[in-house]
Amino acid sequence: MERGCKTAKRLGKKTDLYMLVALHMEKSPMCVSPSDKFNKSGIVVCESDKIHKVVAVGCSRENLHAVQHIILSVPRSLRNCTVYLSRKPCATCATFLIQDSVSSVYYWPMAPELKGEDSAVEEELKQVDQMFVRSQISISIFLPSTDFDVSKISERIRRHKCRNCHSHNAEAVPKDMEKIMSLLNMQDRKMMCVSQMKKALHCLNYLLHCTHGEFEKKEEDDVEKMHVHALQLCYLLAARSDDPDRGVGCILYNQNGYFFGAGYNGYPIGAIYANLPCGGRHNKKKPGTAKGPVLIHAEANALLFRFSKKIEENDVLYCSKPPCSECQNYIQYVGIKKIISVQESSQSSSDQQVS
Repeated sequence: MERGCKTAKRLGKKTDLYMLVALHMEKSPMCVSPSDKFNKSGIVVCESDKIHKVVAVGCSRENLHAVQHIILSVPRSLRNCTVYLSRKPCATCATFLIQDSVSSVYYWPMAPELKGEDSAVEEELKQVDQMFVRSQISISIFLPSTDFDVSKISERIRRHKCRNCHSHNAEAVPKDMEKIMSLLNMQDRKMMCVSQMKKALHCLNYLLHCTHGEFEKKEEDDVEKMHVHALQLCYLLAARSDDPDRGVGCILYNQNGYFFGAGYNGYPIGAIYANLPCGGRHNKKKPGTAKGPVLIHAEANALLFRFSKKIEENDVLYCSKPPCSECQNYIQYVGIKKIISVQESSQSSSDQQVS
């Protein structure tokens, strides 16, 4: 079929997306260091099949590491799953991951979870590597591939940044990379890691939505900060959408403090983009070219692929745009009562609306 439609610019792989999400989970207002001996951390768990369905997204809490928090929340649910961490795990977290039979672990190359003397940290990291090897579970550094024009993606997902956000510099590569690379036994790859980290951090910062919107219903500062962070995650998810016109992201939050479902709008699983209509929703010039009938909305995908089938009283759905009437029916049917989305407005697209 001759359609003359261009391919959507998006994040290349889900693996890239999940590592960026794990990294950004450290910015959550819920994320704190478990104790003085450990750094805070973020985690994304997904199934290892073709779909890579999200099982859980979370972060460390007081007295609980990110790995511990997720596994204790959804015990015996990580079998054969892939885990993305913002830092290399400590020995205790390694035992949790091994006991839950994960298939592989990827982490961002910055200071590991464990703090302390270099010699003690280095010794524990060696033990961690040995534990995974003996358990036949792979563990390695992962850096997203970001060799593309990220501005093209930000335009399509309607990412907005005010002047304050535009003037904010992306998080810098750690100054002690020499020490970190030594601890991670990656001295010979320092330059490559630094180069890729800079690109990935620039991409992450560029895709994050403005944090200076105003909520229609005023809540406590900590709650509003949590809402803003969750909406930023929606924009990261939207960056994977293959809708040529508008990328939308959606994420589901559980009352126990972790995200249990995520989705973005796009074409059906396994569909070859070039063989499906991609014309605008109201395209009437050529019958059969409108994308509407074949496109699946972000909210529907998040609900269809949510890990927890049971919806609790205080669960929340976050979305980078207000749900359409059809998706609102789905949301109401499954029992979610609270929706938080970014208000569609020609005057200020950064306003957040709570409903």
